[in-house]
Amino acid sequence: MKIDKGYTSPHFITNPDKAIVEFENARVLLTDQRVNEIQEILPLLEKTTQLSVPLLIIAEDISHSVYSTLVLNKLNGLLNVAVVKCPGLGDEKKAILQDIAIMTGADFFVSDLGWGLQAITSDQLGMAQKITITSESTTIIAHPSMRPEIEARVMQLKQDLEETTSAYLKERFSARIAKLSRGVAVIKVGAATEAELEDRKLRVEDAKNATFAAISEGITPGGGVTYVELSKHIPSIMDLVDDPEEKIGVNIVGRHSLSLP
Repeated sequence: MKIDKGYTSPHFITNPDKAIVEFENARVLLTDQRVNEIQEILPLLEKTTQLSVPLLIIAEDISHSVYSTLVLNKLNGLLNVAVVKCPGLGDEKKAILQDIAIMTGADFFVSDLGWGLQAITSDQLGMAQKITITSESTTIIAHPSMRPEIEARVMQLKQDLEETTSAYLKERFSARIAKLSRGVAVIKVGAATEAELEDRKLRVEDAKNATFAAISEGITPGGGVTYVELSKHIPSIMDLVDDPEEKIGVNIVGRHSLSLP
């Protein structure tokens, strides 16, 4: 699942070469509240440190004092933590956080219910197989054990989609279904040496990015084929032009610029 919120500070980065945060088998704290004091989450920080697992905090915001404490301990190697602000607004924000809660198995601490952060135990944290955080987005890969819960959630959202008559809600339900049901592919790369492995990983990364760009923006045939295909439309364009000089210009473009290499 991908949300449109990235890390709140570059100090949380774990992979400087890519400027991203990468967590494996991470715990997830999920709340729509503001973390004001470090004491509110101190037991969770201590527990995740004891377990040697990273912690992702998704919250409305954190105070400057909490931020400073987390960053200082992160830089000193005492904590493996990152903070991401809640995505969305209003009801949409709560809906997205509920989706994250289901896919990670986390308890969602909602401010409306008066649940204080001090009451959170480590058993109420969620778990993710892998988390990747950039400056603009966060991608959460659910643990395989959560698949039944995710599938049930998707079925519920599909039912809500069928029942609603609101065009806006239909769009939001469809977006949430797509995020929850989107598959994840794992590409395994091997090599004889570390240097060769890094080179291959970079090549795979370039190929992946090129593929994603093609999917989102489209592609055109290479080798000038696009220009040749466009030249076939020149006759119909000529019929729309009345000015003789403009016809000459269109003919030059069609016969020479588009048709010849």
